[in-house]
Amino acid sequence: MRARAAAGRPASLKRGATRGAGGELFPSLARHQTLEESAYRDIRRAIVEGRFAPGQRIVATVVAQATGVSRIPVMQALRRLEAAGFVRITPHKDVVVTGLSPAEFRERFLLMAALEGLCVRESAGKITPELRARLHALQKEMAAARAQQDAARAVQADSEFHRLLWEVSGLPQVIQILQNVWDRGEYYRVIMHARRGGFAKESLAEHEQILKALDAGDRARAAKAMEHHRMRAMQRLQQTT
Repeated sequence: MRARAAAGRPASLKRGATRGAGGELFPSLARHQTLEESAYRDIRRAIVEGRFAPGQRIVATVVAQATGVSRIPVMQALRRLEAAGFVRITPHKDVVVTGLSPAEFRERFLLMAALEGLCVRESAGKITPELRARLHALQKEMAAARAQQDAARAVQADSEFHRLLWEVSGLPQVIQILQNVWDRGEYYRVIMHARRGGFAKESLAEHEQILKALDAGDRARAAKAMEHHRMRAMQRLQQTT
């Protein structure tokens, strides 16, 4: 299940990289916002987007040199990322992007199925016609992206589709957990959807079942459809990554 680590180091992170090149990969650091928070946000984004692949090393000194900041806030950010499960720091201070074992994949999808179903069940009186229209528009966006084999665009629309259904629950702690688990799997989802024609047609069909239940005002059926969708997504990832 572990994706193969990207060969070599990104060009913008090779020793001697220009400050401008580092700014492309770490925009918040380059703008000199609060350094630890900026480093955390930028490195996390690079991991989520697959620019740091599972198994790849992140060298704090190189990140610091590439962005013109000291090593200290970069290491502080990396420790926060370790606590969130994005990286592993060895006793020798090597930092490696963590991958997910088959058991970890299964546990995370079980968690997401339970929490996403909970969000739908907690949305009583909050599924407005405007929200349903937005969800249908995102479904069309995913279908259009699939037709163009644009996995990144489809995954972005898919992410918004799910986040809208999290947010309507009004459960901030649940949303935070879901966001963290979702971000850990972004790299794998893009790969899976790219290998299935730009977006898995099965996902679109499962979304339709969720939408039909929401349109009918049947939250219980929508929650079960969401849980089914999440577990089927787990199986698709297992088959294609």
